Amino acid sequence: MIKTETNLKYRRAKKVPIQSNSERCLVLRQQYSTRMLEFLKSGKRVINIDETWLNETNFVRKMWCDVNNNQSLSLKSINPSLSMIAALDNEGKIYFSLSHASTD
Repeated sequence: MIKTETNLKYRRAKKVPIQSNSERCLVLRQQYSTRMLEFLKSGKRVINIDETWLNETNFVRKMWCDVNNNQSLSLKSINPSLSMIAALDNEGKIYFSLSHASTD
């Protein structure tokens, strides 16, 4: 018999908004899971996609400059952020995209 170790960690449970457990949300989650299980049984590929962004890729607030130069920045400077899109399908394939621009 093979003995497997489990590394369990103690974490504080996070509170969920009361709206998350409303009857409407529970029914929607149940319908979503039923639909996903039907897709998986029929052999379709399901891809889960998530997007996030990092806005601190341009550190112009901290810069080296000459003593006599102006160090001020415009109030509404628009800097592109690093946008990251990751996806995982039910076959274990991973898709990943990074772009250095403002995306929508």
